[in-house]
Amino acid sequence: MSRQIARRPVVAGVDGSPASLAAARYAAHLAELRDAPLSLVYGLQIPAYGYLPIGVADRYAVDDQAMRADADTMLASVVKQLTEDHPAVGDISARAVSGGAAAVLLEESRHAQVTVVGCRGLGGFTELLLGSVSAQVAAHAHGPVVVVRPPITVGSGPEQPPMPPPLDGPIVVGVDSSTGAQIALKWAVEEARLRNAAIIAVYAFPIGRGEPYNEVRQDEAAAEQILFDAVSPWLHQPGVDIETRTIAAQNVEKAMIDQTIRAGLTVVGSRGGGGFAGLLLGSVSRALVHHAHGPVAVIHPVE
Repeated sequence: MSRQIARRPVVAGVDGSPASLAAARYAAHLAELRDAPLSLVYGLQIPAYGYLPIGVADRYAVDDQAMRADADTMLASVVKQLTEDHPAVGDISARAVSGGAAAVLLEESRHAQVTVVGCRGLGGFTELLLGSVSAQVAAHAHGPVVVVRPPITVGSGPEQPPMPPPLDGPIVVGVDSSTGAQIALKWAVEEARLRNAAIIAVYAFPIGRGEPYNEVRQDEAAAEQILFDAVSPWLHQPGVDIETRTIAAQNVEKAMIDQTIRAGLTVVGSRGGGGFAGLLLGSVSRALVHHAHGPVAVIHPVE
């Protein structure tokens, strides 16, 4: 790894919410593993007031200054806490940047080793589970993104801060024959080496309801070959422990979500080419980002 890449920061989006604070703590762990700087960024959306009567604009200017002061105070508090909790991270910075949170983080992701965002983790509809900022960053970032999904605990509520996600579980990586999956697997291997963690490479393939057993076995044999071909470059490399799993499923998305229950991190690829968020991520990646049982890394090719 070159010095230029090694000194790229780990970036975390922070707005003072419990989910964003969980993301900041997770980002500090990633920075510590990488011996990298940690950059906390707050996208500060200043309301546009338009044309107002004389004398009214001054009050809004004061309000804007108060918003910036509050943001600076919050960020300073987070930096202080992370510095105490992660003394090995020697360079922790924070700043508020004018603009929408998603746009600010997408721009920051151009220069980041990893961009980390939090999610609400609770709620009803899929779009509300993740939040628009996390969804946009996960779909459109310019490099790897980790969406910090806190472990689901009984009796938790939106008013309670999320529990820190585990770091010591295996890394689950979704694999198929796509280029995006190959990039995700390579990143998962590098991350596993940093953590001294095992890798579980999973290929969940679809089967139809009532599909004959012999056809399922043919599909499974093909899946096993694809999975073996994908992991074979790393099977005998030192420090790499890979388990492979093929899963026949009528609902591939649910099957992959079930694999994340004990994972320290789940890694998936993006489709990589422009367009709408759903098309960028694909159905399995999108389902994991919204519903996995812990943090999910979406690997976009580094530009």
